[in-house]
Amino acid sequence: MASTKKALVLSGGGGRGAYHIGVFEALVDQGWMADGSAPDIIAGTSIGAINAAALASGHTINELKNFWLGMRTETVHRLSNDLPLVTRPLLRFLLRSVLTSGPIDESQKLPDEDRNLSAQGLFSRLATLFHARPFRSLLDTTPWRQTLSSWIDIERINSPTAPALLLAATELQSGALRVFSNRRLCDPQTDAYSEPDYITLDHLMASASIPIVYPWTAIDQGKYWDGAVLANTPLEPVLDLAYAEGDTDVDILVVMMTPWNADPAAIRAQTRQLPEDLVQALSLTLDWTLLASYRVAFEMLEHRNHLAEAAIKLRRAAQQMSDDSLLLTGRSFRPVALPTVIAPEQLMPLDWIIDYEPKNHEKLFKMGKADAERALAQR
Repeated sequence: MASTKKALVLSGGGGRGAYHIGVFEALVDQGWMADGSAPDIIAGTSIGAINAAALASGHTINELKNFWLGMRTETVHRLSNDLPLVTRPLLRFLLRSVLTSGPIDESQKLPDEDRNLSAQGLFSRLATLFHARPFRSLLDTTPWRQTLSSWIDIERINSPTAPALLLAATELQSGALRVFSNRRLCDPQTDAYSEPDYITLDHLMASASIPIVYPWTAIDQGKYWDGAVLANTPLEPVLDLAYAEGDTDVDILVVMMTPWNADPAAIRAQTRQLPEDLVQALSLTLDWTLLASYRVAFEMLEHRNHLAEAAIKLRRAAQQMSDDSLLLTGRSFRPVALPTVIAPEQLMPLDWIIDYEPKNHEKLFKMGKADAERALAQR
């Protein structure tokens, strides 16, 4: 009888990542995994990669909650020092909601040096930013790296007893998906296996390096951006890894932070309030990008199952007719049970992607737990 592996796939979503912790709590309560332990395979992208590594580090639910409640926007990012000096006061004003976890003073005015500029003068100042060379990012994530150093047990997640950990990133100069893992992975193009990666903070930062907003991360000879550009929910490598070790089944839970199968009319009703500033516009763009990425991954899995079913029928026909030419060539697949998706029913506030505030995190803990309980009850 085939054994069953458990796999947890965590999507990106910035400051909304506290939602994952509520999901973890429900999974422990329901007996799907043990507190302070992790399932067989954990895959993540962006903040999902960071929470995956934190879970693989052996932290309990209470410890993870305390980490998130102790986080502030200032411990994640700050205005980049690479920006031209002349643009920094203006950008500090425009991005003020991104740079502090405290309440925003709506009466705050433009800096004195920018307040009396003509429209042409303001555009000229911003043009300095767009023509800055070299340009890496708007924000600097040095604080985030320092924060994560107290979260992640590097030695533990690279030990032989650690769960399989997969972190998705995008290779900046080729656009290729790169999955870093503490296990050997099969290259779908060559069927050759790679050596395991020794996972470090660089790999986590690479998966969470939002293009333009955060700087890319250099690892060996490559430079990497956020994995959500290509694979917000990397299902294919999870399946390849699960089946590489023998005759197993896999129970996959996917955690999204955007309603993934809601009626379009209901979603439109929730987005009647259009983005009011640059940050909200970028947040909504990210929402739809993440959602589209998962839909593609889900369709891939359905196509994979159709191919597996066709291969089984052709194998039977080949046996009955003693004609091996009927067999499919290339990689062989086996049918896979579709993942259980844990996701909110309503869109989260746009600002929560870049707000790292305890009051939001408390709400997200509760949302994640309730949504997980609902999804598990419907299995």
